[in-house]
Amino acid sequence: MEAFLSDIGYIWDELKFALVQQEHDVEFYEVIQAFEDPHALDEPDPQGNWGRYMVIGRTLSQRILQIIYSDEDLSLTRLITAFDANDYWSTLYEQRD
Repeated sequence: MEAFLSDIGYIWDELKFALVQQEHDVEFYEVIQAFEDPHALDEPDPQGNWGRYMVIGRTLSQRILQIIYSDEDLSLTRLITAFDANDYWSTLYEQRD
């Protein structure tokens, strides 16, 4: 049985989250902040994975995160990974109107 972290509307496999924390030093609350950024970019997954999407958003501490997610569960958004946005996505986020 898999264990999950959850916040209202979001769910994340604990083992995958532990890897994200270890590799990218991203906290769960930061992901939620970036995901709920009213200026966030929401795009199809740039890797082309069907049913997956990407959000580029800013945290309250001004960190710009790139988040891959799926909304396959309808009532919950399944978080897949999160990391600091690369230069391309950070610039795109900063330069839009």
